[in-house]
Parts: sequence; structure tokens; C-alpha cells
Amino acid sequence: MTAPAPREGSLEAPTRHPLDWQKPEFADPAALRQELARVFDICHGCRRCVNLCQSFPTLFDLIDESDTLEVDGVNPGDYRKVVDQCYLCDLCFMTKCPYVPPHEWNVDFPHLMLRAKHARFRAEGAPLRDRLLTAPDRNGRLLGIPVVAQAVNAANRSRPLRRALEKTAGVHRDAKLPEFRPPKARRALRLRRQTAAGAPERPKLMVFGTCYGQYHQPQLVAEMLEVFEHNGVDVRMPARERCCGMPKMELGDFDSVRALRDANLPP
Repeated sequence: MTAPAPREGSLEAPTRHPLDWQKPEFADPAALRQELARVFDICHGCRRCVNLCQSFPTLFDLIDESDTLEVDGVNPGDYRKVVDQCYLCDLCFMTKCPYVPPHEWNVDFPHLMLRAKHARFRAEGAPLRDRLLTAPDRNGRLLGIPVVAQAVNAANRSRPLRRALEKTAGVHRDAKLPEFRPPKARRALRLRRQTAAGAPERPKLMVFGTCYGQYHQPQLVAEMLEVFEHNGVDVRMPARERCCGMPKMELGDFDSVRALRDANLPP
């Protein structure tokens, strides 16, 4: 019996398989390198994603500058340069790649980058800068209170202090940092709901303010709530809300992501 001919890709909706991140082989360095090389070789032969994020130009430059002009000529230690450029936008998986599942080649580039990030986090941890910047909820609770917020905002505008922050924590002196703006959106919503007590039953909507909305741009959340209330929608906010976990996801810190998920959506 002859083997079936390979199918053309991108003719079906992509199928996303769960990440088996708790299996020991998921973070195994040898297995990971083998899968990175397999997928990179497929990407090298296609190159449709070259106009997306910087991961793909980085990969193709590494290949084109190697002695063999193939993936086997790239130092596996340089694979992390490709991983560092992926910010998990998912465009390659959702719109470009012709080899995503259910295709037999089973290419899921963003999930592979997540696997590599997780393996690195398990092996090396995270530097101080990344630990600071991936805890926006904690930062907001500590730095988003009155007086402290004003002092932090002033420090972030100070060139000498930004140079010191760059040396101690690795945050570039020219990086734009969001300002902390008390009071939080939840407080403004609570005050407004008190004035609307006794209103007739209306449609209900649950709004997650997000770390950015709660601590940096609460006026955006408040204005959005006003629009819904103006249109007769009863707006609520969760009694307990934590960071969504995306910053920790980008680090590969899956244990922290799971803890934050359980806090927002108790099992």
C-alpha cells in the first residue's frame, strides 16, 4: 500500500494542542534542541513568516551566515536569540504558517517558543529586571498608593535615578515606564455604584480592570464603565482580581501563571 501524499497546509482551521508542560521531557534540553532544530528547518524551507516578528529574520540570518547555509550549521546556543525575539503574538500560528496542526508536520512556533522559555526559566531562573517587570500587580499595590506614586513617578523622570536603575536592575534609562495613578479604578467604581443603589435590574457585565487599568490608567477603565452604565448595563468588577499572568507566561514561569489563574478563577 502506498503512503498517502502529503496534504497542502492551511486548508483547515488550525488545531491547538495543549502544552504538556508538566511532563519531564517538556523541559529536557536534548529533546528541546531536537524539536527546535526540526521546526527551524521547516521554517527555513518556507520563510513565509519573515515579515512578522523579529524571531524569523534572526533565525534566517543565523542560517544564512552559517557554514552550511542550513540549520545544522547554526550553533544550538544561538537558538535562544530566536526565542528572545518571540513575544507570543500568535500571528504565525493563526495566519501564516501552512504546517500548523492538523498538518502532519505539527508546527506550533509560539508553543515551541514557550517551551524554550520555560526550559530556560527552570534551568536558570530570571534576572532581577525580569522579576521586577513581570510583577505588575505587586508593583501596583506597593507603588500605586498616594504619595508613594508621586515619588516613584518623579524618580522615573530623573536622569540620575534612571541611570542608577539601569545599573542596578537592568532597566534601560530611556525605556518609557508607565506612571502610577491613584486612586484605583475599583475605588472610583465603588463610589459610583453607591450612588446608583436601588436601581432596577439591568444587564450585568463583569469587567477586569487589568494591572495596567488598575494602577496606571484608571481613568480609561472608569470611562469605559461610564459608557456601559449610560447604555443601561449593570457593570461589576471582581471582588478579587489578580494579574492575568501574561508577564509570567512570557518568562516561562508556568507555576506562577497557574497560581494567578487559580486566584482569578478558583477551581
